[in-house]
Amino acid sequence: MARMDDAPNAWVLRVRSVEQSGDAELENGRSLDLKERKDGFLVSRSVGWKSEAGLMVFDPNFHHTALTRSRVVHLDGAAGKLYYRGIDMEKLVDEGCDFLQVAYLLIYGELPSGELQKTWNSMVMHHTFVHEDVLEQIKTFRYDAPPMTILVSSLAALSTFAPEANPSLVATNMFEDRRIRDKQIVRILGKVATIAACSYRVRIGRPLNYPDATGNLSYSENFLALLDRMSEPRYRPDPRVVSLFDRMLVALADIGMSSATSLLHHVASSKVDPYNALSTAIACTYGARIGSVGKHVLDMLEALPSDDASVISEFIESAKSEKRRIPGFGHIVFKAYDPRARVLKKIAIEAQELFGDDAQGMLLRKAMRVEDVILGDPYFQTRHVFTNADYYLALAQRILGFPSDYFTVIVAMARTAGWLAHWNEMQQETALKICRPRQVYMGHGRREYVDIDAREDGEFSADARLLSSVPSLDCTTEEAHAFGFERRRRSTRGLL
Repeated sequence: MARMDDAPNAWVLRVRSVEQSGDAELENGRSLDLKERKDGFLVSRSVGWKSEAGLMVFDPNFHHTALTRSRVVHLDGAAGKLYYRGIDMEKLVDEGCDFLQVAYLLIYGELPSGELQKTWNSMVMHHTFVHEDVLEQIKTFRYDAPPMTILVSSLAALSTFAPEANPSLVATNMFEDRRIRDKQIVRILGKVATIAACSYRVRIGRPLNYPDATGNLSYSENFLALLDRMSEPRYRPDPRVVSLFDRMLVALADIGMSSATSLLHHVASSKVDPYNALSTAIACTYGARIGSVGKHVLDMLEALPSDDASVISEFIESAKSEKRRIPGFGHIVFKAYDPRARVLKKIAIEAQELFGDDAQGMLLRKAMRVEDVILGDPYFQTRHVFTNADYYLALAQRILGFPSDYFTVIVAMARTAGWLAHWNEMQQETALKICRPRQVYMGHGRREYVDIDAREDGEFSADARLLSSVPSLDCTTEEAHAFGFERRRRSTRGLL
């Protein structure tokens, strides 16, 4: 453990044993018994918050801290594999498991049988309808409101329409009842797709569509119809687009303990309702370090003047010499090729073959040229830098007609299945307590109160004078959304 030089009376822990149980040496030479699991994790209770040593673990970004035990997803970073309940995610895609089958697998642990799948699909699709008051609220957003903001706020607002699902209003232990948990799961899984689609329609200035009431459309078909249907009584999206989109959802359904999932755990540990808990996870995904990566990938590719080998090589050599990160490459856990990137690369290629867009085709060629050079360069190989999911996800979504500010909405919609799986799992944890991390205090010691007339200007007062000079950002328009709308409808017209 790294020394905390600025922390008074800090302990420095040096683990001397990797056995199942062993001892450790503290800075002052005293030893402390520790317990270590066979999987390499120290059990924090063995360190002890109230131990004689007064020891706490300092892990600023939780990169070396396990928050919980989980059976939902295993991410093998060294091998570049992702397993949903023990099943290879890529195998699920190759076998044609649709998104709702995979959602059931993540949440309940097994793939549904034929009859169970029909029941599950029917229940989820029944709950794609949302209260009219929710739709009216969504309509009040400006046309240029970011779709992710609409999704976050509208999902949280759903809690007001289900007060019986709020432990603060009913009973703290209400989610020990599986029937109550199951009801919220199908509600959220169904309604998140409708809200996501409504956020898109607001952006293009079109009236909101109602979900399919016939039972003939799949989850992904229904979502695409919600996006693109105009006045056709029986609009059905192009099945080729449906297949590509559904495979994308499967690849994005969960990634294990991410920053958003850990936030979900923190919030849900307070026993808040699942609507607000999931809205916080979605908000985390909206952060620039997650939600903006796809846009950075596209900006980088568009800035390259051509896909010529010399242009690509010069760009990469420049990035290496300046130690500049290349968007879409490298991952905090995957130290091999990201399995999601393999799936999404195929989707991007097939989408390009379907639509035949020259401009997007050039972007795809540039992307594959950049990838080839990076994967073949020892500089990146020795640093375990490989393609991550964001690289081809941005391209696949762009080719399918989605604008960059909508990319994260689709990710959040897919990831809802995984978040519900983690939420469902933690509700069954009998020893669950509220999450309460500690901190290392680095502030002032004791000091005296200063009267207001004797105080000096601080940093904020200086900065506040500059606020009026900060330029406002130009809002994006509905044009990018309308472009994808027309593209997908053109591919469907011949099928109507």
